Amino acid sequence: MPSVFDPAAEAALRHRVARLAPDAAPRWGRMHAAQMLCHLVDAFRVPLGEISTPEKPSPLRFFPLRLLFVHALPWPRGKLPTMPVFQQTQPGKWEDDRQAWDAALARFAAHGRTPHCRWSPHPRFGPLSTWEWGHLVYRHVDHHLTQFGV
Repeated sequence: MPSVFDPAAEAALRHRVARLAPDAAPRWGRMHAAQMLCHLVDAFRVPLGEISTPEKPSPLRFFPLRLLFVHALPWPRGKLPTMPVFQQTQPGKWEDDRQAWDAALARFAAHGRTPHCRWSPHPRFGPLSTWEWGHLVYRHVDHHLTQFGV
């Protein structure tokens, strides 16, 4: 499973976002492309502690279930509602939203490459290691870029 902390995987995600068109139609779900980019910005901001969020009880806090969700099981497409904490940033101009995504990815990747970095807990998964955050975030971004065909 790729990680956003691998420079090649990070570059591949940046390349895919560069190919994303503002009018790209989603293959599933209700978000349009700009909403999706803003959603991903918020998904970077939560572990960095830029957005505080209450923890929610979830069986995914248990390592074996979390491991299955992050690495093995297919993610549902359009079946789970997005938590409000991951919908705080509102779309503006397309290029501004794309640059905000790029900057948030850069902050996240740089933080994860620092020794002994600390992360805020995920609202559903609880505390995650750097290794888990790297894979979860890669998979999350990949999920949404696939949603828009890039």
